[in-house]
Amino acid sequence: MPHKLLPLLISLLLILPGCTLPTKPQQKLTFASDRAGNGDIFTLDERGALTNLTNTPNGDWSPKWSPDGAQIVFTSHRDGQSDVWLMNSDGSAPRNLSQNSAWDYSPSWSPDGKQIVFISERDGDAEVFIQATCGSLTATQLTFNEHPDKLPGWSPDGEKIALASIINGREEIYLLNLKTQNSVLPLLPSDLNGTNPVWSPGGEEIAFIGWQNSAAIDIYTLNIETQELQKRYTDTAWIGSLNWSSDGKWLLFTGRKNRNHDLMALNLESGQVSQLTDNPAWDDFPALYGRMGEWANVEFTDNKNSPFANSQIRPFVYGVNLADLANAYLIQDIGFNAIKGYVNWATIEATPGEYRWVDPDNVLHAVEGAGADALLRVHGTPEWARPPDTSLGHPAVNLEDFGRFMRELTRRYRGRVIAYEIWNEPNLNYEWGHRNPNPAEYTELLKAAYQAIKAEDPTALVISAGPAPTGDGNPPEALGDLDFVEGMYRAGAKGSFDALGSHIYSRDLPPDFDSPTDITFSRVAKQRQIMLNYDDADTPIWITEMGWSLKTHWDLGEYHNQGVTELEQAQYIQRAYEKIETEWPWVEAAFLFNLDFSLAPWYKAQQQMRWYAALNPDRTPRPAYTALMQLCR
Repeated sequence: MPHKLLPLLISLLLILPGCTLPTKPQQKLTFASDRAGNGDIFTLDERGALTNLTNTPNGDWSPKWSPDGAQIVFTSHRDGQSDVWLMNSDGSAPRNLSQNSAWDYSPSWSPDGKQIVFISERDGDAEVFIQATCGSLTATQLTFNEHPDKLPGWSPDGEKIALASIINGREEIYLLNLKTQNSVLPLLPSDLNGTNPVWSPGGEEIAFIGWQNSAAIDIYTLNIETQELQKRYTDTAWIGSLNWSSDGKWLLFTGRKNRNHDLMALNLESGQVSQLTDNPAWDDFPALYGRMGEWANVEFTDNKNSPFANSQIRPFVYGVNLADLANAYLIQDIGFNAIKGYVNWATIEATPGEYRWVDPDNVLHAVEGAGADALLRVHGTPEWARPPDTSLGHPAVNLEDFGRFMRELTRRYRGRVIAYEIWNEPNLNYEWGHRNPNPAEYTELLKAAYQAIKAEDPTALVISAGPAPTGDGNPPEALGDLDFVEGMYRAGAKGSFDALGSHIYSRDLPPDFDSPTDITFSRVAKQRQIMLNYDDADTPIWITEMGWSLKTHWDLGEYHNQGVTELEQAQYIQRAYEKIETEWPWVEAAFLFNLDFSLAPWYKAQQQMRWYAALNPDRTPRPAYTALMQLCR
């Protein structure tokens, strides 16, 4: 196991003088929700009275009661990044505890209430840190890994921390032993994935969310001493944010009913599940101060006063680029209807005539399970089909090989895929086999794909590759996107695609801003004008990638100074969809880039694609997610 534990002197992290705590509250349920904006902390008492403790434009999430109920630790984005914050149980005296330019999240208390364990990305990926709640703001790093750690929780005896970690695509639960200072032990059998470990009040058991190779997601409990594993609850949708009641008889969690994220409670004795909230917003992170048994017969459903109004939208393809297929169901939340998946010819047909369909099979299974339509982007040439010592983006030497593959692909998924996008940004040198981009060569590739697809499934749409928005280009590294589109038409591409693909990123500029010198969102209208110049008004445009990247302290290279705030990202994305809807009737699809690349374990913190995402690294919704949900609902 490649974890490493820094030798600790836990005794040095004692609470310092001068820290006074307020009086503890009566029993209350705390949770986070975007029902009043972009994420706030709420409490709900035994009478059903709802109180909003925070009210900031940026999101507040992940609340946890201190052991004595006097304080709440939570995650806040109000300083422009994700930090760990503390406040009194009534919402007073909020203060930034972690104060770091990296993203800090998923906080949990030590049993004495003097320290916090949390996740930080300050060394480039998600690692476990601890920090005192008063006095010095210095945090101590506990793990040093090449893979992301998640959701740490302190044991009631103060000697261990349970956490989840993703290694080689499998999520496992580990125990980090603070007493021995060097032990990280895996807990689960090899056929079981697990996440969100939470300790029982006495520390004898850990509850967690687990899954095997099936669509079901389960709640388990594991006895630490006997290793007895019990499956407590099964769901086919989604389960998250697990928490124990103080009497150890209930497990609170976030579940999905009626397309919502709602708060649920599982009675461990009877197996009965109670729904605590019923709201179109994203309710999450339930934490109870008090005994759940005293709440068992109280009805907390609250489907009134929802900020999300119903709206009528014309038939249109609202899509997202997705990294983790497990998140496909989220498009039901935001009201979208399509998902863009990826097909790599090189991995499917590594040997001529032998096909390994597992990746596209998984994509279609997830997309159809979410009730969505599929756009598949096809890219990548196997070594046997391209010249020696060339890269994946090099087109096939014999386009008949590519056409044959496209026929096999289309035949397998006939009637299940609404559209195929052929290649990715071929106006870039590295996407075209590290060769000069050539729109005439690409047109021949597109024609081969069009003929093969239509021969097997005439109803499937063929989308040309969206060129990267490169302005005038930088030959030989990149050809200008407008020059590439015009080069396609000059080479006779008209009639060989059902929609022109477009990728549009306008740096930090809003969608309504236009300029003769900058690359703006209106670049799409300039591409449209080329289509009109070649008498192709009947062919629509599909925007298969669009989005805005967040500001970050990480060096993103040429994109470093082009980020926007979380609120700007939300406003720009919402306005972009409204602009398409009201001003560009010739655009028939728009796919957001992206929903969840921030959660992909193969991307480090400094990877730019993470900062386009509508979800945070801790899976909470960014304001962009909430804005999309409001727009479509």
